[in-house]
Amino acid sequence: MNCDVQGVWSDAPDQKLPPAAVIIEIQSIGKNIFMNLKGPKMYEMRISSLETEKNQGKNLTNSAHMGVNSKNTETGALSEIVIERSKIFLQAYKDNPVPGRAARLNFQGPCRLP
Repeated sequence: MNCDVQGVWSDAPDQKLPPAAVIIEIQSIGKNIFMNLKGPKMYEMRISSLETEKNQGKNLTNSAHMGVNSKNTETGALSEIVIERSKIFLQAYKDNPVPGRAARLNFQGPCRLP
């Protein structure tokens, strides 16, 4: 699925990142969902609903949207991807390692089915 997104830092909402095109790959195995977001490095992420010693994942999929939330138990970093089914609209965030602060990148935008 192709999406056009624009990001903004949670601690600097007036500083928007340039718009970008990303691709979302979605796979489900059993009750688990895997989402791989490819594009400019700042937006890239691979998250899943798997529960492991290093990851606390949660499948957020229901009749209104498809999504996954993931927490890295070693760093505490959170990531989430949610795609609204009716509008095919992406909303996501991810915590980024930035020296001296916790930086969350929020981004959203419309998507097109393949």
